[in-house]
Amino acid sequence: MNILETDSVTLSYGTRTVISGGYMKLEGGRIHALIGRNGYGKSSLMKVVFGTQPAEFSFTRYNGKRLQHPYKEQGLIRYLPQFDFLPRSIRLQSFADAYGVPWEKVISCLSSLEGRAKQYVGSLSGGESRMLATVVMICSPVKFVLLDEPFTHIMPLHIDSIKDLIRREAEAGKGFMITDHMYDHVLDLADKFYYMEWGVTREISREELLEKDYFLRMK
Repeated sequence: MNILETDSVTLSYGTRTVISGGYMKLEGGRIHALIGRNGYGKSSLMKVVFGTQPAEFSFTRYNGKRLQHPYKEQGLIRYLPQFDFLPRSIRLQSFADAYGVPWEKVISCLSSLEGRAKQYVGSLSGGESRMLATVVMICSPVKFVLLDEPFTHIMPLHIDSIKDLIRREAEAGKGFMITDHMYDHVLDLADKFYYMEWGVTREISREELLEKDYFLRMK
């Protein structure tokens, strides 16, 4: 089993400490959830794990080997940020190709894009652009995928398709970390949970999440 582990994360923005004691262990073939309220550092922790957010301190290992910048490791990790990051001037198929995802696999998940391979990203609606980015990140030929708010900007009729796609990729051995405030979908999908509060993370069971009303606290 592949393991990507980041621990002892300390991160501050100016005088404000965002993460103090951040920890995350991702296992291949599992779907992990990062739970917590807005402003508690979830997105920042994901970016530290990905390797694009400098921290005062962090220690990341992949199968026991220390990594400085995981995103630079070929075939290791992808990250879907909350914001729209797709270049408007790139063709749809070219975007998929850049991440190593066959166009046929994209349209098998997004039939609305069939026949539109040569169109530009700028021609898509906001929802279509988000779906394309989400599908390409999930299907990328890597060991781990970090998904920040993958359901929030997706039409309800597409959410089940995205969840099924994540499950299939996890069954094939890929590890996922998901954070999203649509908690019902996260709870339905994940098999391992981390709770983050005031910059500190800890592993938590599904039962404890439900018994202690953590989801109610975060609304």
